[in-house]
Amino acid sequence: MNNTAEKPAQNAQSISKEPLIIGIGASAGGLEALQQFFDYMPPNSGLSFVVIQHLSPDYKSLMADILSKHTEMSVCQAEDGIGVEADTVYLIPPKKYMSLQGNRLQLYDAVGTLNHPIDAFFVSLAEERKERSIAVVLSGTGSDGTNGVKAVKEHGGLVIAQDPDSAKFDGMPRSVINTGLADFVLSPEEIAEEILNFSTTPVLLRPLRSDSPFSDEDTPFSEEETLSHIYTILKNASGIDFTYYKRSTILRRIERRMLVTHTSTLAEFARLLGDSPEEVSVLTREIFIGVTNFFRDPAFFEKLKYNAIYKIVEQAKENEPIRVWSAGCSTGEEAYSIAILFQEVMEELQVKRDVKIFATDVDSRALEQAGRGIYSENIIDDITPDRLARYFLKVGDQYQVSKELRRMIVFATHNMFSDPPFGKLDLICCRNVMIYFQPVMRRGLFAIFHQALKTGGILFLGKSETAGEYVNLFKPVCSTEKIYVHKAEGKVEDLAPPTFNIPNIQNLSLKNIHAGITQSGEPTDERRYTRFLERYLPASVIIRGDDTVLHFFGNYNDYLTLAPGKATLNFFQMVNKDLSLAASTAVSRCRAEHTAITYTKIPVDTPAGRKVIDLLVESVPEENGDENELLAILFLDNPAPAEEGIVEKYDLNATAARRISDLEREYQESQNDLRSTIQRLEAVNGELQAANEELLTANEELQSSTEELQSVNEELYTVNTEHQVKLDELTMMTNDLSNFLSSTMIGILFVDSNLNIRKFTEYVGREFQLMDHDVGRPIQIFAHSFPEEAIEKDCRTVLTDLISIDREVTALNGRCYTLRIAPYRTTENNIRGLVITIIDSLGTGQETRSLPKG
Repeated sequence: MNNTAEKPAQNAQSISKEPLIIGIGASAGGLEALQQFFDYMPPNSGLSFVVIQHLSPDYKSLMADILSKHTEMSVCQAEDGIGVEADTVYLIPPKKYMSLQGNRLQLYDAVGTLNHPIDAFFVSLAEERKERSIAVVLSGTGSDGTNGVKAVKEHGGLVIAQDPDSAKFDGMPRSVINTGLADFVLSPEEIAEEILNFSTTPVLLRPLRSDSPFSDEDTPFSEEETLSHIYTILKNASGIDFTYYKRSTILRRIERRMLVTHTSTLAEFARLLGDSPEEVSVLTREIFIGVTNFFRDPAFFEKLKYNAIYKIVEQAKENEPIRVWSAGCSTGEEAYSIAILFQEVMEELQVKRDVKIFATDVDSRALEQAGRGIYSENIIDDITPDRLARYFLKVGDQYQVSKELRRMIVFATHNMFSDPPFGKLDLICCRNVMIYFQPVMRRGLFAIFHQALKTGGILFLGKSETAGEYVNLFKPVCSTEKIYVHKAEGKVEDLAPPTFNIPNIQNLSLKNIHAGITQSGEPTDERRYTRFLERYLPASVIIRGDDTVLHFFGNYNDYLTLAPGKATLNFFQMVNKDLSLAASTAVSRCRAEHTAITYTKIPVDTPAGRKVIDLLVESVPEENGDENELLAILFLDNPAPAEEGIVEKYDLNATAARRISDLEREYQESQNDLRSTIQRLEAVNGELQAANEELLTANEELQSSTEELQSVNEELYTVNTEHQVKLDELTMMTNDLSNFLSSTMIGILFVDSNLNIRKFTEYVGREFQLMDHDVGRPIQIFAHSFPEEAIEKDCRTVLTDLISIDREVTALNGRCYTLRIAPYRTTENNIRGLVITIIDSLGTGQETRSLPKG
């Protein structure tokens, strides 16, 4: 019993003993930022630093040597299985990925199509250290690190991005900033300061007693009233009650914001929330952190496809929609993943079904991104190349979901606890949502799912969630993958859905409606005299080019009636059947011959009895004389002689024959046009298809080449930066050496194996009469101040025997020198010539001989 109680305490104690690990991601331009960062980081902070860079696999990295000049901490290249120690900087080796397991760094070969070692390490850091993980993203191109900081944020860690203004390349830090997950955006010097502040700040929020027997959610909190006040502020701002969200999650998010805003007490932070709507928005967004990706847990989605979606599609009737609810969809990756699976299954079964996916979340900002369907290139790691090519379109350095997938999904803001749920669902996908809720909310959620699913519907949960308490309602299909089938007949006591809020609809009285129409419509006086005059006008209508009636005049009820069924204003759908042939012929002739057409003595059966009328069709020109495809059709009971146009007595057979002839001609023209259009379309379609295939091939090749070039460019930039630093150091060293030699009374002459002069100091130049332009000439051609010495012979002897010669020599002016001839050895111990040294003995030969010996 005691052992069980002591185990969590031991784990917590061991974690606290482990050093805080800061993961630092950098790429092109990151060396300068790292130098500035470590210049400001004290060597005894007790922290460990793991630097992940994009390194060239073809060059030896000089990073350890360079950074060791900017910090007194130990800087080393990581080895597989090395333990992480405090006050140490670990560098990733070239051609390797690195992860944290326990307190050791593990190396492995790169995986995936993209070179994203920063993402890989950040994810492992988040999983191992959770809220004690710190991720820093410095200068670099691309988006490596973005997925990693999502994992860090999901586990409650700290995310810091370099201020783009201080970065040589702002691609990586800006990508992190655009996610909205960065706690700080700072310069390298300020990043060091905030990390020290984070590491030295004690736990700000804790329960009353660390040995409390209550569960995590029931533990009494020392500032309960202040926390309730914060809940109220958040509810007023977002409309969401966080009271029954998981207490530990809420406290971690609040504590993190307290660290970021440098507030020391919960009461002070509550006052800040009351004064700053922006901070309220940030805290709400922190609580809503939605970290997801396409096909998260790929094996789970494969099981869902073959054990659930296939059955749903096979059992669905052709005229019935398949209804899916993706609850808590965040930025939409999960919903699009399900849409891809349904599309694949329908293609494999060669069937068509109307699939409607309702993707909902309370975070409207996340839904905006989901609706756009645009994602960074990081999705390449999550989606197979076939799916990427089939369902995504490359737009710049991003990918957009295809239209056919977007049409399947409806994104909507929806609070599953207060808004009415969807019904008659075939599948509910709610993954990694319930882990943030207390048991009472989880119970309510299962009640909602029970109410919303069909009998035999599927429930798909996250790998950390389970429906095991409700086996009477949800029977496991694949228990490991959290796939359950719904049993509608099952019952569970005390399982009732929450009460939903249905918005009120204000009733509008007819009086208000009529008043609104009167205010917005035509003036009352105009309506009065229009109605009066229309009583004396002949029955007539104005139609458009598509035969839609624009206006009615006079008493047209004998000739036009509304057809049953769907409402329409098409003239030929409303005209009396006795007038149909005459009207269609007259309209067709009027449009073709551009003149008024009148048919006389047409017998018509009307509700008022049999009548004989004339039918006049005439175009209605605009004021400027251009016709506007408007025709006037007049039904004349008492016709006057027509003044213009064609007037014919109506003959049923002749009119029918003319109409048939017109229709046949129009049909033949349409057929010819259609045939010609089809031929052109087929030719164009063939050309477009060929061009499209070529473009797809070229696009894939360019995309691959671009990614490779970008990676190579980053690696070359890193190598170039390291070489530049080394070059600066060598230049400084050369200057130091030149100044040292020129300030001493030592003459040095460097010659190669052929005794050609390579370099010399000013002091020796006087004795050998050398000038700057003599470099490269053989030493034999120069006279020197030591005629009694066979220097050339001595040089060849040393080159042969590799034994140095040291002796005293006397110059022509009587001064004594120490002459030394030694082999010139490289660091590889190769002989590359000689070093001739002449040291002034500070006196003449006679003076030197008179000095006392010993």
